[in-house]
Amino acid sequence: MSEKFSTARAAQILDVSTKTIIRWYKWYNSKYYEKPVGLVLPKPEIDNRGTMLFTLAQVQELKRFSQLLKTEYRGCMAEFNAMYQWGKRGTQILQLGKQYKKKKETLNE
Repeated sequence: MSEKFSTARAAQILDVSTKTIIRWYKWYNSKYYEKPVGLVLPKPEIDNRGTMLFTLAQVQELKRFSQLLKTEYRGCMAEFNAMYQWGKRGTQILQLGKQYKKKKETLNE
């Protein structure tokens, strides 16, 4: 039987936070956001406590996913992150776009 790694251990190996891995899966499993065809997350095994467990091969797939997000598919999670992670401020930025920075500057004058 191959060794299984918890989300925390996989995050240590990948040098990301556990919240990052959880956010990747939350975005990937959401039906509201379009995913690029070449970007794939491995299906983890979930234990009776709800912990995601990964094989070494799956950790390597997560590493590839991380690298693709930083290069070829950069920005594909931007809308999700603005809504999920940034909350109200992220929503404002999404709605106003580049005008957000100009609006902030005029308010401060």
